[in-house]
Amino acid sequence: MTIITRDKLDSQLNNITKQDSSQVYLLFGERFLCQQAAEKITNVLLKDGGNLHLIDGSRENFSIILGKLNSYSLFPGRQVYRINDTRLFHSQKNTHALWKKTVTAKKENNLSLAASYFCAMLEAAGLNSSDPDNDPASLTASGWKKIFGFTKPQEDVAWTSELLSSASDDETMTEAATASDPAQLLEDTLASGIPPQNVLLLLSEDVDKRKRSFKLLADKHVVVDLSVETGSSSRAQKAQRSVLFEVLNDTLSRRNKTMGQGVADLLFERVGFHPVAVAMETEKLALFTGSRKKIEREDLDALVGRTRQEALFELTEALGKRDMERSLVVAERLQENGIHPLAIIATLRNYMRTLLLFRALQELPETAYSHSMSPALFQQQCLPLLKNNQQWKKELSGHPYAVYMQFKTASAYRISTLRRWMELILQADFRLKGSPIASDTVIQHLILNMLGSPDKPVLKKYHGALH
Repeated sequence: MTIITRDKLDSQLNNITKQDSSQVYLLFGERFLCQQAAEKITNVLLKDGGNLHLIDGSRENFSIILGKLNSYSLFPGRQVYRINDTRLFHSQKNTHALWKKTVTAKKENNLSLAASYFCAMLEAAGLNSSDPDNDPASLTASGWKKIFGFTKPQEDVAWTSELLSSASDDETMTEAATASDPAQLLEDTLASGIPPQNVLLLLSEDVDKRKRSFKLLADKHVVVDLSVETGSSSRAQKAQRSVLFEVLNDTLSRRNKTMGQGVADLLFERVGFHPVAVAMETEKLALFTGSRKKIEREDLDALVGRTRQEALFELTEALGKRDMERSLVVAERLQENGIHPLAIIATLRNYMRTLLLFRALQELPETAYSHSMSPALFQQQCLPLLKNNQQWKKELSGHPYAVYMQFKTASAYRISTLRRWMELILQADFRLKGSPIASDTVIQHLILNMLGSPDKPVLKKYHGALH
């Protein structure tokens, strides 16, 4: 069978779940979309009766799962075994994504989830997570890169030893780690045949399409691709926006609600590309409005906030890209959401100071920086030299990739331009503190002059009125 894409799933749902159809389904991609699709497929499979068996694939021994799948059930009807977070299709290609999830779970103090992701990362790299000798904390930078395929983080990773220790105390995770090759077990089980009433539903955020088990399912069973292009390109943004609108409209339809003009755009701006968050926030808004059919801007402001840091970062990002329209829109939203204009000025001042410093450092021959330099080369060659000077320790203390991106942004500007921007920010600061002019006017004037001509302010004829 061919791989079914997200936009074709609903139209082919009845065809792929017929009685004589496949007994194995793989859904991969964005987590919430996978869960939604799994619900749809399960509802069709069990419409004439049966049972759903939910299994945590990150913790349970896969040989035990296949044993259940290969057994006849005492219950009537179809038996759907849904395995969430299966590790079947992981490889070194997925290790970096699993590491990011591990770090995020640890920051949220969810150590059980962090241990699960970390063990999955080790196994994807071909290591037995139950073997204490495989503790990555003891690896050298070159050893880490060779095993996992990405650069070892600069921060201390000794805490990973605690994750392995907690995982070794969990019997289910230990069994999963020491099981035979799950991909081969699945292939052998399917080749020998499973009871006709049993169905296997596999869900995974990350897959390696090169693996033989993936190709087997794509050729002989049903594979649904629910991945969404990431990044900030126009194509990726369009795809992400399409997904969010689908989730929004589905939630509104089920609640028999509509949204006022522009409310959906504001919701997406505040939530970002998180389909599950869009669904949850829309549910909250629908319940909040009670018997009222339309969700308005006031409802959104009352219930759906955003963090100050995220919003301010969005402004500096837009300025760094010289996106005047976006910068003006975000600056207006910031003030509407209660962020003080002086906080906006302080953020811009710190951001420009850092850009000016990084641009000046690029003029030093000993840094050997080049605009075309890759992140890896920057981290290996430039960053160690820069960090030799303790004077810039604070500015260079961030994540290496973040520092690299700021260097790259700074390289697109002349030093004279960044100096001029610092002067404009200082002038705006003085106006906010000692002028009767409305704060939103001052901020707009600042952005227009920063992103206008470097020699002639775009509001030159009104310039005198702002002093």
